Amino acid sequence: MKTTLAFSAALAAAFLLRADYAPEKWNLEARDKFAAQRFGIFIHWGIYANYAQGEWYQHQIGMDSETYGRIKDGFFPSKFDAKEWVRIFKDAGAKYVTITSRHHDGFSLWPTKVDDGFNIAETPFKRDILGELSKACDEAGLQLNFYYSQMDWRRKDYPAGSASRKVLGNQKGDYASYKKFMISQIGELIDNYHPGNIWFDGEWDHARCEKGVWKRDLDWELDDIYDFIHSKKTLVASNNHQPIRAKEDIQLFERDLPGEGTSFSKDQPLVHDRPVEQCDVIQKNVWGYRINERSFRTPEEVCAMICRCAAKDSNLLMNIGPDGSGRLPARAVEVLSEVGKWMRENGEAIYATRGCGLVKNADGSETGKTKKGDVVYEITIPKGCKGYPTVKTSS
Repeated sequence: MKTTLAFSAALAAAFLLRADYAPEKWNLEARDKFAAQRFGIFIHWGIYANYAQGEWYQHQIGMDSETYGRIKDGFFPSKFDAKEWVRIFKDAGAKYVTITSRHHDGFSLWPTKVDDGFNIAETPFKRDILGELSKACDEAGLQLNFYYSQMDWRRKDYPAGSASRKVLGNQKGDYASYKKFMISQIGELIDNYHPGNIWFDGEWDHARCEKGVWKRDLDWELDDIYDFIHSKKTLVASNNHQPIRAKEDIQLFERDLPGEGTSFSKDQPLVHDRPVEQCDVIQKNVWGYRINERSFRTPEEVCAMICRCAAKDSNLLMNIGPDGSGRLPARAVEVLSEVGKWMRENGEAIYATRGCGLVKNADGSETGKTKKGDVVYEITIPKGCKGYPTVKTSS
């Protein structure tokens, strides 16, 4: 594909300017594959789903890890069906899935051999959730990626930072030990399930921006971690809210259109030399399941977000939080079904395209353009998403 080769060439040229690092051929090809997918589903799920108050519940109420962890003994998601999840995602037009293998609470969704027993094998459920999801994704032709939290509200060797002190106090930890633990777990994830990328989150626990200058109070030694991941031919992404590093393969923007410079990305410039992904939520105010949150995006809104991202040369990673039984929220499933109908009719303007820009019109609508080869797609998004985007083609 001409556009894919051009993208690889652009990336290679950009990195030739950095004498200290240049991505290998497999890396560039994997980035191209990721960028072409354009739409993925994010899953925030763990034992916090049993509390039904979102993924930050432990932190919000300042619950100690011993008390919080007792819910592990009641985690039995009897309705979990990996094949059904993947069927819903594929029908929605998604090309990949990213799931929280381990969130900030430290609970692992796979039977890891390198923790203190705080993982799925130590619950009454026992089944390997990541293994079942990996198999279902493989069978359906979807790529699976893993979110992995760098921050930890449970382990004694994690050095507490600005966000984790509410749970851990001023725990000094032992980063050499914690780094060894992370690398061992990441090795398990890659060797056992072969994800497309490792999606990091939580570095900001030890980082702050003061007058435009980033200051860090922990050396994460990320080059070592990134080199290890790359040695296994897996991509690296980091939701760090900071300027991107050379060895990070995908630039992430949390709930913000790439390059807009608002919200979490106000100090995060767009670099234009590698794939980009915006993550956002379908249940408007939360990532993990919250039982009393009934505000969902409409299908028209989700389609508009996909189009805005594509016009900005970005993927969209749309999040859903399953409940403690393993069921996806019914309204989210309904929305995804309608999104899938639109994508089946208009996906040619989204998948494997290059973004050509997004503008706001005087009447409140928006116009985005994408391109594939010699074909240009003009996408009109109605004001306030009062209707689905429409697509016109020209060459």
